[in-house]
Amino acid sequence: MPVAPPGLSGRKWALAQYAAPECLSAIATPGVNTDAALVVLQSLIGRMEAMADGPYRVEHDQSKNLLTYHELLQRFIDHDQEIEFRQTETTSFKFPLKLTEVTQVDSKTSPAVQLADVMIGAAIEVANNIAGLWSGGLDPEAVMPRYADQQFIHMIPSVDFEEQRRFRQGTQAAELIDYFSANFYGPRER
Repeated sequence: MPVAPPGLSGRKWALAQYAAPECLSAIATPGVNTDAALVVLQSLIGRMEAMADGPYRVEHDQSKNLLTYHELLQRFIDHDQEIEFRQTETTSFKFPLKLTEVTQVDSKTSPAVQLADVMIGAAIEVANNIAGLWSGGLDPEAVMPRYADQQFIHMIPSVDFEEQRRFRQGTQAAELIDYFSANFYGPRER
């Protein structure tokens, strides 16, 4: 098995191995940030907002990565302007959020976080088995029925460009980026 070049994490190396060769080159470029956390957070918040009937809060295990986004998350929560952006034919991002609070806890003292860790671990193992990256372990046919489709955020890239064009036609992705830039970056107005 090839070994990751110095400075690349195992995940980034695995991504680069199975992607286009230029992917490894871009990732290895000093100063390039491949942190997709903001996109993942936006997708997760969008999914939770769609599923929640009313106000909700999130309890997360302690994480330096999430702590990096704490102020931004609080700005999202505090934002009270009513506006909605269509992201795809099935998703949108709407303010104000129903999310009221994000707290970090010690997972050793939170049964809810422990259970969530077990569930995501099972989902990751099954996804890797289905993708052929791993073998053995949990049986995907036994695990997958325990999850509802709306519980998944599908972040697998698609190379069916016509289908992607149709799926994203008429979206407001550029407007959302501009809105985020104008309202959530830079010094916070008090």
